[in-house]
Amino acid sequence: MSMVTYSPVLILIFAFIILCIMMDVHFRDFTPVQKWLIPVLLIVLLIFNQVLRNKIGSPAYAKMMTFTMHIPFFFIFLSIKKCGAVKMIFMILSALVFTAPVIIVSNVVSRVLPSTSKEMLISNIVSYVLMILLVRFVFKKGFNYLLDYGDNKLILLFSAVPIIYYMYVIAITYADFSSLKAASGVIVRYFPTIMVFFFYFLLLYNYRSLSEKRDMEAARTILAQQLNSAEKQVAMLSMNQTQTAVYQHDMRHHLNMIDGLLSTGNIEQAESYIKKVRTDIDAITPKQFCENTTVNLLCSSFADKAEHMGIKLTTNVTLPNPIPISDTELCSIISNGLENAMNAVKELEPIYKKVDFYCCLKLNKLLIEIKNPYKGDITMSDGLPVSNKSGHGYGCRSIRTITEHNSGICEFSAKDNIFKMQVMLPIKTTKSK
Repeated sequence: MSMVTYSPVLILIFAFIILCIMMDVHFRDFTPVQKWLIPVLLIVLLIFNQVLRNKIGSPAYAKMMTFTMHIPFFFIFLSIKKCGAVKMIFMILSALVFTAPVIIVSNVVSRVLPSTSKEMLISNIVSYVLMILLVRFVFKKGFNYLLDYGDNKLILLFSAVPIIYYMYVIAITYADFSSLKAASGVIVRYFPTIMVFFFYFLLLYNYRSLSEKRDMEAARTILAQQLNSAEKQVAMLSMNQTQTAVYQHDMRHHLNMIDGLLSTGNIEQAESYIKKVRTDIDAITPKQFCENTTVNLLCSSFADKAEHMGIKLTTNVTLPNPIPISDTELCSIISNGLENAMNAVKELEPIYKKVDFYCCLKLNKLLIEIKNPYKGDITMSDGLPVSNKSGHGYGCRSIRTITEHNSGICEFSAKDNIFKMQVMLPIKTTKSK
């Protein structure tokens, strides 16, 4: 085989790129020491492997690649990703599997075309590029998900496949297929590679599908809990409104009491009673923000929360009563949005403790916008902000789910230290006959 076919430089660079893609490793995430140390180590490995291969030849070098390439890469990437030895072994062995198709292409080229170094080099480079693109656009998400959420016991089970393949590669390094017929030799050499490669595709596809199904079921359960919580919140706010109506209905009794105290000359008692009545009414009477009962009660509730938390809540709400949208879903969207915004600003400096809430109807569409300042970095994934705190991050998913259920659009954005939640829901109008 041509020297270029098994060029350590090409193999090392290819394996490094493949591992970076599979493990979602980026240079920008390296520590200051890693940013100079890892490139130096990579250059040393490139030079050492190429010199060793030239000195001892391809057959002898192929038997030493475990020690000169695989083990060094194991420790280099383990220092970067810190994902554990089991997962790292799986990733290193998987990278080996992805080098196999390039070897097949090289052998095919050598049989069809004259085996010159130039043609071998071109075929290898093209094969490497195609494999990198395949891993980037087909396998990347599966490997990333497996690395982040896969259980070590499950990964160890998955590792059995590349380990068996690794043993097969080592075995054929010492085997002699020269006595085999051409067709039989091809099957013996390449069929295990094709089988394992196809198995990887099915394995990662099915694993990710099952994981996504599990996440969807968990999200559905959480959404149901949030809607149930929203129903309770609406019921509680409605109860407060009912208490206000009852208190107003009983106002004549309070007036009679005050009149009796004044007529008997008990002015101090009358003043004290008036203050008590006023305090009770203020405590249960929601402020008027808009005509819509549900949204008005929510604004009143969150305005009280904001005042206690030292947050300036600015509302611009013009919403009629009623609107053809479920009260519980509307409550869930607004409550989650305002709750997230207030949690985001509660630890900021007083000047940044502010939340803006806008809600109105325009052109048969309900428009909702909530924005707040933030400090630091917000990571977005699939259009949703990612929370590092356990049990958090479901509010935005709930908002998206409700919005999509109502054929609407929602968008979350973080720019110039301002986070925005924007929701558009179409309003179904009934035409009178």
